[in-house]
Formats: sequence, C-alpha cells, structure tokens
Amino acid sequence: MSEIQAPPVAPANEAAPSVRDKSELGCRNCGYDLSLLPNAKFCPACGQETSRAPPTFNEFVHHFFGNYIAVKGSFIQTLWRLISRPGALTKDYLEGRKRAYILPLRLYLTVSVISFLVFGILAGQSMQGLVNNEAKANPTAFEKGNVISFGDNNNITFEKGKIQCNKVPEWICARAKQKFGSADALKHLVETLPERMVRYWAYAMFVLVPLFAVFLKLVYVRRRMTYGSHIVFALHLHTFWLLAILASLAHQTLLAILSFAIPVYATVAMRRVYGGGWIKTIIKALLISFLYVLAAIIAVGFVALIALIV
Repeated sequence: MSEIQAPPVAPANEAAPSVRDKSELGCRNCGYDLSLLPNAKFCPACGQETSRAPPTFNEFVHHFFGNYIAVKGSFIQTLWRLISRPGALTKDYLEGRKRAYILPLRLYLTVSVISFLVFGILAGQSMQGLVNNEAKANPTAFEKGNVISFGDNNNITFEKGKIQCNKVPEWICARAKQKFGSADALKHLVETLPERMVRYWAYAMFVLVPLFAVFLKLVYVRRRMTYGSHIVFALHLHTFWLLAILASLAHQTLLAILSFAIPVYATVAMRRVYGGGWIKTIIKALLISFLYVLAAIIAVGFVALIALIV
C-alpha cells in the first residue's frame, strides 16, 4: 500500500490566511479570506464588492439609480399591480410578499421625482405665458396691486414702486421689501411662483403622507395595526394619485375620468386592505378625506407663503 502523504505544513514564520488577513486574497474592507471564493462578487462577511478596480461611469450611473431611484426590474410589474388591483400591492407587502415588487418608499420617491419635475416644468411655462400676455395687454399691470393678502385688512401691496405693509408681521414685510423691490422683480416673482410652489409642495408631501397614515390609524384603531402598516398604504395610495394627476395632464377627457376614478380607487383599496363592509368603508373614506383636505389647505397656505418670501 502506498503511504498517504500529509498535506504540507506552512513554515512557522508564514501564517496561514486568516479572517483578518488583508492580503491580495482577503477582503479590503474586513480582511475576510476570499481564497476559497475566487469568483465571489461580494464579501460574505461584510457585503463589500470584491472588485479592486474603481467603478466605470456606467457602473456609477447604475449604482446611483439602483440605490435612489427604481428604474428597472420590477418597476413595470409593481405599477401594474398598483393600478390594476387597488390595495393589492399593500396587502401583498403586509403579508410578506415583497421580493417581486419595489419597496413602497422607493416606489413613491421614483414616481414623485418624475411627477413633480413634470408639474414644475408645465406650471412654469403656463404662468410665464400668462404673465407675458398680461404685460403686453397692460404695461402697468405689475406697478400696482396686492403682493400677499391675508384678508381684507392684512396685506402687502406694491404702489408707486414701493412695498406697503398693512397689519403684517414685520419680518414678513422686511422680506417682501427686499424681494419685491421693483416692478421687474414682482413680474419675475409671479412668473416663477408656480414652479417654486410645486417644488416646495414636494417637500410638504413628506409631512402630508405620514399625516394621512395618522388619520388611517385613528379611523381603524380597532384593527390594532402598526403605524408602519398605515404608512405603506399611504405611500401606495399617494403614488397612485400622483400617477393619476400626471395622466390627467394628457387630455381633458382623462381629467374627467380620473376625477371620478381617484376617490373610487381609494375606497376600493381601503376595503381590500382593512376589510369591513362597503357602507362603513365609504363613511371612513369620507371622514379621512375631510381631515386630509383641511390639512392640505393649511399646507397650501404655508407653501405659498414660503414660495413668496424665501
């Protein structure tokens, strides 16, 4: 019988590769020994990529959009599920079926970025056209009139090239005098106001969406669902609303159809996710709508004020 040879033993002064050995065979981040995983793209210990080379431009773009904006893979599948079956996407997520779809926050952010970009461009172009027409028809249109009105006796006016304040907080008046120093400045403000309002409204939605979830929590308090569950539903519902508003810009007929479809969609989605009879669901939907409209009106006021004075 042939003798079985023992494996060679490393010399005493040569330590075998270890988990903390940051050699060419180890992970550059944590030192994990990758000699047994020569084809691994990621370190099994810390998750860092094993590639030593810096990313190419294409890889950089891919990583950026992959981390911040959902633009590939299950995007179309997720949108179809969201649109075709109200509430089904939320129900799937809450029941643990997450892998096939884009996560709620990433989906909302993706649609939000696209929607508010389009809204801002269209609003700016529309207002600029109106202002130019008004200026041609009435050359003195921006030489006198209200700049900000908080009621019959609380306003900021522009008269004879100067800002006049009437029962308005001093800090607002000072900012108005700084910002609206001439008729040209006032004209530029009016031209860019809708675009700025759209931009600030995008930020306001980060308050309104969680607030909508609070209303859901109050109305469905007996369901004993976590606040996070209501956030998921709120994100999906607001994503659909943004898509519907975006689609309604294409044609007046779509605007009329979607004006009816939006509340119907919300009611059907609520019943699928939260259960209950139709009558109770409709009553709860009306109550939430009332509270949400009040919150939105207040938000519009703040957004308009910020857009004017910032």
